[in-house]
Amino acid sequence: MTILRLKEYRESLKISQRELANLLEITQAHYWKWEKGLSLPNAKQIVRLCEIFKCTPNDLFGFRGVHEVVGQMIDDAE
Repeated sequence: MTILRLKEYRESLKISQRELANLLEITQAHYWKWEKGLSLPNAKQIVRLCEIFKCTPNDLFGFRGVHEVVGQMIDDAE
C-alpha cells in the first residue's frame, strides 16, 4: 500500500519535502520514503498529514467510494 496522493497534496501547498518533514517532526529522508512508497506513516502521522492537507485518510490514500467506482465503470463501458 502506498499513499498515492502524498506528493500531489504536498505540491499543492507549494512546500518542499524538508518543510513538510519539519512540520511532521521527522527527517526529510524518512518523509521521502513515504513519498516513494518504501514505508508508511503510523496512525498519528496520518492524522497529522490530514490536518496539514485538510483531507481525509481516504483522500490521502486515493480510496474511492463505491458510487465513484461504479460511475467510472459505467463511463468506461459506454
